[in-house]
Amino acid sequence: MKKQQPADWQTSLSLLEERLPRIDVTDQVMDAVRRRSGTKLHKSRKWYISIAVAAVVFACGFGYAAESWKLFAPDGSVTLEYRSFLPGDEPRDELDTAKLHNMLAEGEAAIFHLMQEDRMIGLANERQYADYAQFASEVGSRAPLKELGDDFNFQSGKLVHDLKSELAEEIDWTDSKTVDDIRYRMIPLGNVTGYYASYSDNSGHKLSLSAVFNLPDRQIFTTEMNHSKVEKVQVGATEIFYMKDTDSTRQRVAWGEGEGERYVYYRLDDLSTHKLPRENLIEMASAVMGK
Repeated sequence: MKKQQPADWQTSLSLLEERLPRIDVTDQVMDAVRRRSGTKLHKSRKWYISIAVAAVVFACGFGYAAESWKLFAPDGSVTLEYRSFLPGDEPRDELDTAKLHNMLAEGEAAIFHLMQEDRMIGLANERQYADYAQFASEVGSRAPLKELGDDFNFQSGKLVHDLKSELAEEIDWTDSKTVDDIRYRMIPLGNVTGYYASYSDNSGHKLSLSAVFNLPDRQIFTTEMNHSKVEKVQVGATEIFYMKDTDSTRQRVAWGEGEGERYVYYRLDDLSTHKLPRENLIEMASAVMGK
């Protein structure tokens, strides 16, 4: 009899774009499940969980942090926390998922077993929406704006679904397929847990807005602070992070807002060749706040 992974540990989200970083949380997930369930699991089976969202990598509360950066609400509660990894706890090497992605039709999802590496990955080929009305309808009440400010217009969007992956030892491979050293089994898409939306203006500037719903503990484990200058900025009553790479012109802002099931983690990346002034990027973020 198969046991489904408890909802608290269903951290696998679909991959939005292949250029984004991924993170292997094998040890953290397994240790957490063992502590919660009191059962023994074989650590030889490695889980690779793809949870990339607009260049953010996070482990949904697993891991141990050496440093942290926090944003606060006016009442003193934490709205978002960025945490760095202790030495030896960093994300493992990334996988090239392009081949896996090409094995899926648009709207399909699967669990892949990379037999040579003995690693598992949950992956979805999310549908791309060019029509804003259709995309907003799929997202629901937390849909992004059609326009950011007076100049940036919606171009395309993708949803992020919960893949509801089971533990590797409990997957039923009866209906699986095998290609070379890759075994995979189709799985249904779960609930919408976020989205990715792109915007552009008439001058060629490009922005990407990503959102993650119900982020566990409002925490993100990331290595970004190792190569970025992190600045806390006050926008009205909301605190946000402004981040700029120390070795490039890349810049982005991030924040969290809402309570309970209405909580959303937002991130706005400047993908322009010629970057926006810092103040303009923050102004675009303010347009999203409270949406």
